[in-house]
Amino acid sequence: MRHIIIPFAAIAVSAAAADMPDTSKMNVLLIDIEDCNAAVWGCYGNPICKTPNIDRFASGAVRFDSAYCQAYCCNPTRTSFLTGLRPLTTGVLSNGHVMNQHLPTGVLTLPEMLKNKGLYTAVIGKLFHTVDYADRQLATFDRIEMYNKPKGWNGPGPIIDLPPAERARTNPPPPKGKGKGYGEWKRRQSDRYGDSGLAREQEPDYQKAQVAAALLKEFAKTKKQFFLAVAQARPHTPLIAPKKYIDMYDPAKIPEPPAPASSLRGFPYTKRATGGNPDIFTKQQPTAQQAREAIAAYYACVSFVDDNAGVILDALQSEGLDKNTIVIFLGDHGFHLGDHNFWSKYSMLEATRRVVFIVRVPGAPANGKACRGFVEFVDIVPTLAELLGLDAKNALEGTSLVPLLADPDRPWKKAVFMVDGNGDQVVRTKDFSYLEFKSGKADVPAALYDLRKDPWETINLAEEPAFGPVRDQMAGLLKAGWKAALPPGR
Repeated sequence: MRHIIIPFAAIAVSAAAADMPDTSKMNVLLIDIEDCNAAVWGCYGNPICKTPNIDRFASGAVRFDSAYCQAYCCNPTRTSFLTGLRPLTTGVLSNGHVMNQHLPTGVLTLPEMLKNKGLYTAVIGKLFHTVDYADRQLATFDRIEMYNKPKGWNGPGPIIDLPPAERARTNPPPPKGKGKGYGEWKRRQSDRYGDSGLAREQEPDYQKAQVAAALLKEFAKTKKQFFLAVAQARPHTPLIAPKKYIDMYDPAKIPEPPAPASSLRGFPYTKRATGGNPDIFTKQQPTAQQAREAIAAYYACVSFVDDNAGVILDALQSEGLDKNTIVIFLGDHGFHLGDHNFWSKYSMLEATRRVVFIVRVPGAPANGKACRGFVEFVDIVPTLAELLGLDAKNALEGTSLVPLLADPDRPWKKAVFMVDGNGDQVVRTKDFSYLEFKSGKADVPAALYDLRKDPWETINLAEEPAFGPVRDQMAGLLKAGWKAALPPGR
């Protein structure tokens, strides 16, 4: 069922804004990366993966430890965090849904709101899922770098000259680019890990960071209020990185993944736990050695992204823009690293739904602290709307995080929500997760996990009589939806 969209005027300023600096003239830098397991970052507690740049950034920002996306793959989650609307409202539930054919009439995305406010808008690399899904939205950008251009866009050329970005390929794609041959070629491109065969300077992600640094230098000269979105394709598959990063990790020192298939009871995704996965290990489960090698390669990709983020953040500081720029660092959704015998995304389990999300607003009282309250990606647009005074035309389904940027320990949402491409849904509270499968595509109709005793979601308690009242409560919360889980007074 599609929700009705009600026109929404300017976001009201919360009481917490009194503790915040004047942010109305600040710039916005968004660094968005793909397919990122939140737990791999040092600042999120990983003792192995080396991420000094983002760790340093987090030390002066608000790190959201309980941040969740609204969908389990790229297109719907990006549509959600760029509109402030949930997937059941946007109508975008899968990567195959063309955003502009599903969005309700009149819905504006974040770049359009910022452009309407008068900000200079620039994007480097991927922001929306594909250009043809969002040609209207991308056409509003003043500058587009390292990204295909929408029809009719006549903006400036590249700000700096770079050698052609190279992509390591086992073989070129079939001429037609479609059909069975194309599908097999695409699988071979993603289903691999290790040395990319490229130097760091040849990698597209590094070049995006260099372009960002050049743009920041230009922005420092022009003094224009700007919005800059910078993408990083890694750690999306294939799990390949320059050799210097691969050499940073010894697979022998990588622990075995938790929640093996033998530990699962009443599991909703049995076929996948015993067979192939999307993107990587697509035909069969890896050996223990292959699993350790793949995790090591994933860490290498993350360290590569961390270095690139460091280039961008260092440029922001060296140009004197850090004191007047809101910085958001996020991964569009999570990624399984062998837990439950899962690799990649496409599940409603914790490894996919939990995301890395770090925000620095210059002068915010909560900078340098962690927020453990539940937040969601639909909260991003309402937050920036309040900080910058945007006229948000959408009926927003998120909650401004400005109060948490002032006081990260204040009571907040009691639950978060996600939907998958079949319309199945999950609600997660502090103590329980409840997954409901109405599409008939899972092995069970529902799954209930006690996260206090079973944080890896291995024992399904949905049919246990002793947990009947809990199941009813969680099912009721899922049915009541996000409005029933809002923070006190919101």
